[in-house]
Amino acid sequence: MMIKRFFLIASLSVLTMSFTAQAAVSSSCVAPGTWFDPNQKSNIPTATMLSQLKNQDVIMLGETHDVADHHRWQMQTIAQLYAQRPDMVLGFESFPRRLQPVLDKWVAGNLSEDEFIKQSEWNTVWKYDPKLYLPLFHFARINHVPMVALNVDKKLTNKISKLGWKAIPKDERLGLGNPKPPSQEYLDMLGEIYALHSNDKNIKTKDDPQFSNFVDVQVTWDRAMAEAMVNTKTTAQMVAIAGRGHLENGYGIPHQLTDLGVTKFSVLIPWDSERPCDDLNTNIATAVFGLKSIETVKAAPKPRLGVMIETAKAGGVYINNVVKTSVAEASGLLKDDVITFAAGQHMRTAGDLIKTVQAMAPGTWLPLIVRRGADTVDIVARFPHKAKKPNHP
Repeated sequence: MMIKRFFLIASLSVLTMSFTAQAAVSSSCVAPGTWFDPNQKSNIPTATMLSQLKNQDVIMLGETHDVADHHRWQMQTIAQLYAQRPDMVLGFESFPRRLQPVLDKWVAGNLSEDEFIKQSEWNTVWKYDPKLYLPLFHFARINHVPMVALNVDKKLTNKISKLGWKAIPKDERLGLGNPKPPSQEYLDMLGEIYALHSNDKNIKTKDDPQFSNFVDVQVTWDRAMAEAMVNTKTTAQMVAIAGRGHLENGYGIPHQLTDLGVTKFSVLIPWDSERPCDDLNTNIATAVFGLKSIETVKAAPKPRLGVMIETAKAGGVYINNVVKTSVAEASGLLKDDVITFAAGQHMRTAGDLIKTVQAMAPGTWLPLIVRRGADTVDIVARFPHKAKKPNHP
């Protein structure tokens, strides 16, 4: 059995989102607007919480990527931490290391907001609504707080998803050390997620080589971010923004930080009032902050084309794969096609196509011009009136 390749490549988002509560509880186990210590099972005054964090080398702030209140809480916490210790650097999971020069130019005030989004390849690399993160980026800019790209390039994790970590030559590992093997508890959790998103309901992860590669991808992300957090060559406090799936229960990044000899670190996560109290175990985080979101209804999912894409070397958008039962498949798009125009606009990069598709409304049609070998083909992608909940780009 082969799990969908997209899941192996884009599993970071799945990992983070899989922690979303599936059932509401009658009352919140963490009062909104308060800090709670899961180990001591007691509330912590904000002043006490901040005092305990002042001398930490690394502070990690978790998130579910598309929940606006999580980012508002991050902004509030960063401001409080900065007020008591201005020697700060901000690390972001959302940027691969090769984009570090772009972050430096942004903090220096040499880029407009639009230029920053474009040069950081936001719509290709991260894809979430930039409005969720922009307050954090502007805070760094106006206070001259260095921003650090924590992640690695997708080309490496794509290769790991196919071959596994051990098959990657050392000179292609982007300077990463060997990750510490994951705990059995982490493996069990990843196995549940892997099986949940597989078409084979009889899957046995121990017998599936693709599961091993999937784990390698997750652990590579964890290791890369941990190393980036400690390799800043500064004594400033690192405050890192990352998906809570990489932070909770000490499984991911904290596990790798310990292997790197870092002991003074804390994990802070937002606690949504709808999340089951059974999740609030003693090891989940250093502290959690109670949130009661006003966003009770989420916007309808936007139309999705259903393709795995990258920027073609000769220009245009190259299709690596077409998702089954997707709009792309129904319209006749094929693997190895190159999309050159969409809605009359020249598609120079993968980000151009993503932006165009995201602007489409349910029930509309998107005309495409496609290069297929030596031929040029006209195709119309017809988006359904009601967009399905997305599980592909």
